[in-house]
Amino acid sequence: MNIKIDLERHKTVPLSQVQLASLLTDVEGTLKKFPKLKKLNVLGAQDFRLDMHTIGSSIAKIAHDVSFGARCTLDLPKSELSWKPIPKVGNAQLEGQLRLAGEGKSTRITLRVRGELNDVPVPLMYRLVAPAFIQGKFTALIDSFLDKLTAASGSHKAQVSA
Repeated sequence: MNIKIDLERHKTVPLSQVQLASLLTDVEGTLKKFPKLKKLNVLGAQDFRLDMHTIGSSIAKIAHDVSFGARCTLDLPKSELSWKPIPKVGNAQLEGQLRLAGEGKSTRITLRVRGELNDVPVPLMYRLVAPAFIQGKFTALIDSFLDKLTAASGSHKAQVSA
């Protein structure tokens, strides 16, 4: 079963955009903070393959080892790190953006991820609930990722919103 992912999450932190600039410029370091990352393979200058630990629930028998390729692009004037899927790399095609927006003495971090997980093994009786279940798992991963990014930048006081 193929499952679509479409998420956007925000977090406001009491740090300036300048203090958070390394989130955009240190692409490999930022990607390594993603929760459940098993292995990050560097494929080229800004090309990566991310292999994840199992996402889902073994009890519900909805579990998948997600792997995907990401071609990253940095746009410093827009304060944005984006990625597009690399065709035929992994079992998912995911794209997204990590954006920073100054809000006075604070910065709003926005993470958008969308795409599709391919060939997710789902028992027939769970086919209707599997997309919402997997989307929920990804939401938790993205919230955790935002927490890790801000903790690494020295901010523990932040507010997450959808």
